[in-house]
Amino acid sequence: MSVFLPFPGGALFDAGWLSALSDEVPRAEAFDRARPVVADAIARTDAAGALALTRIDALVAGAALDVIPALLAAEAVDVPAAAAASERSIHDLMSRVAYKRRELMPLFPDLIAHVAAVHAAAVHACGAARWRLMAMRARMQPGRPSSPIQGGGTRYVKSDRFDARAAESLPAIDRTRADRILKRLGEVPVPDELELRPLDGGDDLWTIRAGGISRFILRVERDRRGPFYMVEDVGPQAA
Repeated sequence: MSVFLPFPGGALFDAGWLSALSDEVPRAEAFDRARPVVADAIARTDAAGALALTRIDALVAGAALDVIPALLAAEAVDVPAAAAASERSIHDLMSRVAYKRRELMPLFPDLIAHVAAVHAAAVHACGAARWRLMAMRARMQPGRPSSPIQGGGTRYVKSDRFDARAAESLPAIDRTRADRILKRLGEVPVPDELELRPLDGGDDLWTIRAGGISRFILRVERDRRGPFYMVEDVGPQAA
């Protein structure tokens, strides 16, 4: 599933209008022909961005837990690829404009800014939606302890769903680093650098750093000895 494919093939323009702009075409007429082409590209960019954000919001509203991997792929691969394709389309046209009618070049900076902003917003939206769905999944599909509970003061244990979830979110080297960091959760007191804090203002889910921009999702459980953390998930957290 792709949540953001705004321009099939990366083609923002039908550049046929440019081929008709000979040196004999007056400057004002050249601008009159070029402005609607660039304005249409801006409008298409904005419309595609708005549609993508609507689709992403709908995934969260529908608790579409099965699209978490697709959102990560969109965030890390699909949207940046769409941005790159759009930028190539713009720069290809600009190279021809610069060769043929250089005076039209001031029309393009606004389009470049729109393309960058729309794709950046989509990347952020994918990341935020993925993280919210990860939290929903920890609540709606909680795991069971996969081993004895660890830690002296602060107790924790990975859920039996953790390894599969971690594999879908992080490469092996980042999972290894995250595991080393997780062991520090059992220290007394919990090190400040782990940034242990409630996930979204509640008290049932908490989060700690997992290396880089990644964080763990911890669910509070209880046994006869009291509360402990069930480590449900890990992955990049959108800024």
